[in-house]
Amino acid sequence: MRRSITRPGRRLLKRALEAGLNFLFPPRCAGCGQLGSIWCSNCDHKLVRADRKGCPNCGFPRIVAQRCPACELGNLQVRSFARYRAPVKQAILHLKYSPNQQLASQMAGWLVEIYSEFDEPADVIIPVPLGDVRRRERGYNQVELIAKSMARYLNIPVQTQALVRVRETRSQVGLDPEERFENVQSAFAANIHYVQNKNILLLDDLLTSGATLIGCARALFDSGASHVICLTVGRTVV
Repeated sequence: MRRSITRPGRRLLKRALEAGLNFLFPPRCAGCGQLGSIWCSNCDHKLVRADRKGCPNCGFPRIVAQRCPACELGNLQVRSFARYRAPVKQAILHLKYSPNQQLASQMAGWLVEIYSEFDEPADVIIPVPLGDVRRRERGYNQVELIAKSMARYLNIPVQTQALVRVRETRSQVGLDPEERFENVQSAFAANIHYVQNKNILLLDDLLTSGATLIGCARALFDSGASHVICLTVGRTVV
């Protein structure tokens, strides 16, 4: 009779395989390329934590002096781990074009640190979705990798079907803040089954103008979400 491997056995086997691969192909630091680990101590010392500039209430970037688009939505808070500069910038770009689960776990650990500052626990983790075209081109969503690692840290379920892009958008690169908001307007929709009356932990890799996060949060609130915490790995200085 064939015996299946138990869950602890699978974990041990996975760790053994990972150890073997690390021995044969030593990892390189995603920040500087140094051999030995996916994130080295030198890069850790060089990262600059994101400051709290922005709206004093929710933390959203102050791109419009007269109003805060995040506060207008309701119960929304925004936090980022580090400034988008070397070596974090290199790490974010690395994960964007290479599905490195070890690096995603490192970033998830950073976001867990920020999440611990909030009093209200989340019910579900939702990564910002890619459009179908971009996902096919890339083969994966880097934010999903971070979300799944974070779910294991926090024992909170991750739902990749709770939020979708209902239309393709052009790249936000090179657009000014007003164009970014126009670009993602009505681009997202949320599944009421997953988000109604739930506290949502919304994840993305980078916060620039905040247009994408606002578009996602609006869709979540429209489907009945109670509270949305937006966390990102990097943040440009806005």
